[in-house]
Amino acid sequence: MTDLVKTLWDHVQVMLASFATRLAVDDPTLRHELGRTSNEAFSLRAYLALRKRADGGEVAVTIDVQSDGIRLVVVSDACTEDGTIIADGPSAAIPLGGNQPENEVALASWLRVLNSSC
Repeated sequence: MTDLVKTLWDHVQVMLASFATRLAVDDPTLRHELGRTSNEAFSLRAYLALRKRADGGEVAVTIDVQSDGIRLVVVSDACTEDGTIIADGPSAAIPLGGNQPENEVALASWLRVLNSSC
C-alpha cells in the first residue's frame, strides 16, 4: 500500500466509523461492518456495510481506489448488496509521481467533500 493510499485509508476509516456511530444514535438496531480489502485491480476497497437485521438487506458506502500508473482514481458510492448504485459519491483523480504536498492537497480536498456527504 502506497503512503498516499495508507493516508487515505486512515482518514476514511475515521470518517466512516464516525458516520456509523451517528447512525447508531438514531437507530441502535442498525448493524454495521467497516473494513477494507485490496487486490490487483484495486489498491484499496473500503466499505461501511449497514443492515437493520442479520438477514436483512444491506446498503454499503464504498470507496474504490485504482492506479493507472499516472494517477490514483478514487470513486465512492452507496450501493445495495447486489451492487446496484443508489447514490454517487465524490470522485477524484490524484496525480502520482508529482509533488507530494500537491497530492496531499488534492486528497484533503476529496476528503472534505466525502466528509460533507456523510
